[in-house]
Amino acid sequence: MRGHVHNAAVRFRVSDALLAAATAKAKQEGMSLSELLRHAVRREVRDAA
Repeated sequence: MRGHVHNAAVRFRVSDALLAAATAKAKQEGMSLSELLRHAVRREVRDAA
């Protein structure tokens, strides 16, 4: 199976507390912060449909 192609960059601001929590969650899950954020966005978009 072919993986996802990441061809666009997204930037947004978050609080220091949210960034720290997301970074810790990513480390706990064994993934990068970018992977965690992509997963969260995919889940939100899927659940909104």
